[in-house]
Amino acid sequence: MKENRKQRSEVRDRKTTIIPLSMVLLILSACSSAPPPPIVPVAVAQADYAAEVAQKLSANENWTAAAREWQNATDRYRLLNDRANEAISLHNLAQAQRALGNLDRARSLLEQAAALNQQLSRSDEAWRNQIALLQLESQAKQSAALDARFARLITSPPSDSQPQLQGLFFNELGLWQQSRADLAKADDSFRRAEQAMAKAGDRRGSAAVLANRARLDEAQSKLTDALEKWGRARIAFEKLADPPGIAACLAGEGRVLLASNRDLSAAETLLRRASENLRTLKMDNDRVAALRLLVECLIAQNKTAEAAETQKALDALLASGTPARN
Repeated sequence: MKENRKQRSEVRDRKTTIIPLSMVLLILSACSSAPPPPIVPVAVAQADYAAEVAQKLSANENWTAAAREWQNATDRYRLLNDRANEAISLHNLAQAQRALGNLDRARSLLEQAAALNQQLSRSDEAWRNQIALLQLESQAKQSAALDARFARLITSPPSDSQPQLQGLFFNELGLWQQSRADLAKADDSFRRAEQAMAKAGDRRGSAAVLANRARLDEAQSKLTDALEKWGRARIAFEKLADPPGIAACLAGEGRVLLASNRDLSAAETLLRRASENLRTLKMDNDRVAALRLLVECLIAQNKTAEAAETQKALDALLASGTPARN
């Protein structure tokens, strides 16, 4: 009897170790290896790698090396007849050339990118090319080309379905209209740009448009409104950790306080901070303007010795030939 009980016990123990068929299938499935990923052709991998390296160099503002790698990526995508990525590489190569001061070369590259995107019916990317061309022609003070481009584009701006592109376009339109002294039209364009940026959730774009609205208020001698907008724009750029934007707003606030002849001590502090930040950022043209305002502010406070020292720094900067004298 004891032996039988032992045998039955062993049978019960064996029964408890039986694994259901479904579990067996699950275990087998889990143990099977996944199929290997498809092999990327060497030429594609090389093109993608060149673009990845170029992107990192652009992010670090190493423009000479970035231009070299974007050209490499452009050439490799062209060999593959990958026109979409070729257009992207051309656009980024143009931005690198623009940063290096090669404006004519940059313009040619952007025109090539725009032509490719139009052929491919990539309207959003084509609009990015056109907006970059507007910015470039404005920077180069190519008034005739800028006027002609706006005449072509203004009849059919980006659609409401692309609010960021719409915001970028109306911001450039406002700047152009302001340069032509069409201040009422510029105000309307900046408001439309601000609404589009808010719809797109583009906080940096919204801050930039707000700063442009502050400049427009200055041009219209609406100094109280300008000061309020400069302050809001500075706070927005601070939240974005955007040093160039912060520096521009500090200079703007100081400039408005000086122009309104109120709280010159605060104006001096703002202009000093702006000047130092612009020196760190190597934005010498903007630093020249800030130093000139600082000299004026110091003289207005009868701080003749400090004004003379600041003027010396300004003269040295101009003598270095780095900033444009105009």
